[in-house]
Amino acid sequence: MTKEFACRDIGLDCNFKASAKTQEGLMPKIAQHAKEAHRLDPIPPETLQKVTAAIKDKKGWF
Repeated sequence: MTKEFACRDIGLDCNFKASAKTQEGLMPKIAQHAKEAHRLDPIPPETLQKVTAAIKDKKGWF
């Protein structure tokens, strides 16, 4: 199963989407995007809660 996140899922007008095999693998991608695109470094705790709540499991094709 793959973990997925999209900025739109937390109400941002942003097309960013990312996926990784684990949440631990996904979080650095989200943090880098938040820093570069949204100037959030670090991500504020209340936003981080929204981010972690919005991470979804996506089933693979196999």
